[in-house]
Parts: sequence; structure tokens; C-alpha cells
Amino acid sequence: MPQPADPTVKKSVTLRRSLAEEIESRTGPRGFSRFVDQAAEYGLALLKAEEIVADHERRVGTLSDEVMEEARRAWADDGE
Repeated sequence: MPQPADPTVKKSVTLRRSLAEEIESRTGPRGFSRFVDQAAEYGLALLKAEEIVADHERRVGTLSDEVMEEARRAWADDGE
């Protein structure tokens, strides 16, 4: 999560109209930027996780099915 004192920057992004409308219907116009900020942070976390796995597999080898299943369970339990 960003720190309270973390400065913001204004960027212009292009989204499909239907996606933008659906986001705004759930967040209201004032919550749109926060939603996009959180979605970007979540997306970056996924990319970083993929990079960690790829690095591990380069150095050690492919992860076993058991390890992958354990990771899936941990990921699913993270939101509860």
C-alpha cells in the first residue's frame, strides 16, 4: 500500500468504455483513481511474484506440483 505521504502523479490512461463505466458504477467518480491505483499495485505484485518464480526455476529447477498446490492454497487463504 502507498504511504500516506507518498506523492501522487497525474497520468492519462485509456480504458475501454465498458470497463471504465463498470468501475465507476462500483466506486463512484471520486473513487475511480483509488481503484486504478490499487489495481496497478495488485498487478505489479503479480508480476513480481512471477519474476521470483522464474528466477527460482532458472537457479533450482521447476517447482514441484506439491509446492505449486501449497502456493495456491496460501494465495487463496490470503484474502480471508
